[in-house]
Amino acid sequence: MKKSSSSMILYCLLNRLPIIILGDESSNVDDFLIELSELMHFRKDLVFYTDFISLEEYQQLLQNEDIDYNTQRTQVRCPCSVSNKSLMQFNHFDSWIIGLETINEKNHIKTLNNFVRSKIPVFLEIKFFSDSISVDLVGLNEKEIDLAFEQNVLQKISQDTEKSVIKMKRVLSERIKSENIDKDLIANLLDFEVEKQELKKNILKSEIQNFFSGSKRAFFILSRMHLMNGFEMNARIGSKTLLETIDYYDASIERIITFIYKEWGEDFSEIFENGKKANALDRMQSLWG
Repeated sequence: MKKSSSSMILYCLLNRLPIIILGDESSNVDDFLIELSELMHFRKDLVFYTDFISLEEYQQLLQNEDIDYNTQRTQVRCPCSVSNKSLMQFNHFDSWIIGLETINEKNHIKTLNNFVRSKIPVFLEIKFFSDSISVDLVGLNEKEIDLAFEQNVLQKISQDTEKSVIKMKRVLSERIKSENIDKDLIANLLDFEVEKQELKKNILKSEIQNFFSGSKRAFFILSRMHLMNGFEMNARIGSKTLLETIDYYDASIERIITFIYKEWGEDFSEIFENGKKANALDRMQSLWG
C-alpha cells in the first residue's frame, strides 16, 4: 500500500470519518476491520449486532460521552454479514468501520458506491480485493487535507524500525565468528521480517498514544480556559505556549485542535491568539521557563 494511502487511512481513523471496506472475501475484510479498529486502542470498540442491534441500544451506549469527557469514546466495527442491516437502519456513521462483501466488477462496485453515498456523504473507501487494494476519499477533496502529521508518523515508523533491525543484526553478526556455519543458517539468524512487522505495530501504537495523550492534555487546558471565558475573563494562549505546556511537539496546533473537535466535539480555536500578539504571549510565558 502506498504511504499516501496509509496516511489517509490514519487521518480518517483519528478524525472519526466513516470507513467502508469493499472486498471479495468477507473473512479477509472482517480481519481488516479488526486490524484497523485496533489501531485506535484508546477508543472503546463496539461490534454491530454483537454489542447492540438497535438505534436505541446504540444511543444508550453513547449517552455518557455527552456528559463525561473522561468516558472512553466509542468506535463501531460492522462485519460484512450485517453491513446491509446497518446501512438501512442507521443515519450517522461517525467512527464506524464497515465491511461490504462484493465482486470485483466495475459496474457492481459503482452501484454499491452510489448506495453508500446516499447514506453517508463523506467516507473513506478501501477496495480490498484478492488481487488489488486501493484507497479513495469520497465527498472531500484530498488536496485540501493536511496529512503532515500522519506522514511524519509513518516516516518515523520506517526509520525507527530500520534502526532497530540494523542494531539486532549487528549484535548477532558480531557473534557469528565461525566460518564453518552454513550460509543459509546465517541468513535465517539474521532474518527479522517477522520481528520487523511487530516493531512497526508497536511504534505506531506508541505514536498514536502519544498524540492522543498530548491532545487530551491540551483539551483539559483549553476546556478550562473556555470555562473562564464564560465568566468574561478573556483567557487566551499562544500556540507555542500550549505545545510547551503539554510537552508534545510532533503535531501542529491545527492538527491537535481538529482532533479535539472530532473526538470530544469542542471547538477551541477562538482561544488562540494570532500574529504579533501570540508571539508576545509566547515570549512572556517563556520568561518563566
